[in-house]
Amino acid sequence: MLTVDSLIEIVKLNDFSVRIATHDLGDDIARRRSRGDAGPSIAWNIGHALHHRAALARVSGCEGPAINVERFGRDAATDGRDYPTVSEFRAVWHDLSSRLVPAMRRLTPEELRQPSPVPVPHGEQMVGDALVFYTWHEALHVGHINLLRSHFGLTPTATIVRSGAAAAI
Repeated sequence: MLTVDSLIEIVKLNDFSVRIATHDLGDDIARRRSRGDAGPSIAWNIGHALHHRAALARVSGCEGPAINVERFGRDAATDGRDYPTVSEFRAVWHDLSSRLVPAMRRLTPEELRQPSPVPVPHGEQMVGDALVFYTWHEALHVGHINLLRSHFGLTPTATIVRSGAAAAI
């Protein structure tokens, strides 16, 4: 059975993965689009994942990110010139996570069965359903961040972790 604790572990794994995947990432590569002049960039994927993390925060009764991430849920990817820098994204991610995980831990079984304050794009509409969907969707985009990192010639995240270098990051 999937529990809030299981979802928190996924959130924490996403935190770790984003930290490793962005530790040596410059803004030029972060804003490079996946298909030349089209497609989402690493930066857009970070913004999109933060958009979903904002939904997790709202569902958990936690204040959202310190930047406006609505456009990353509403608008298609652009060339990224007006996106936050990688350093700004990293700081916002860390700050939000430091508040989100404790907020998720405080959710009671009764709260999980309440109607979700944010829409869930499938039939179920309870807080617990929203937590599952938005955690899953965030993880999907964290995977895309890692894939694009390799695509652009940077050391794959899995290689960094396997080598033990992640401990120093």
